[in-house]
Amino acid sequence: MNKSINESNLNAEQFEQLQTMYINTIVDSMSMKDLVQYVANDMEDFCNNLSEKELINEIKYTLDDEMLKEFIDTIERQSTD
Repeated sequence: MNKSINESNLNAEQFEQLQTMYINTIVDSMSMKDLVQYVANDMEDFCNNLSEKELINEIKYTLDDEMLKEFIDTIERQSTD
């Protein structure tokens, strides 16, 4: 008897392979513009869930204190213009 496409008996390793194949196929089919937009949307979702303190720490650890200072200086300058 044939199984339905919605049924499988994949073990954990096979399921991981299925997941990897799916991800690679989706990513390979995206243009650079689509990939950039996807990452930007994902980063925005991530940052929207952070408090101010968490975002500041994330910037410090991901980039550095200098970049954080540069961002804040730029924002403060724009606010006074």
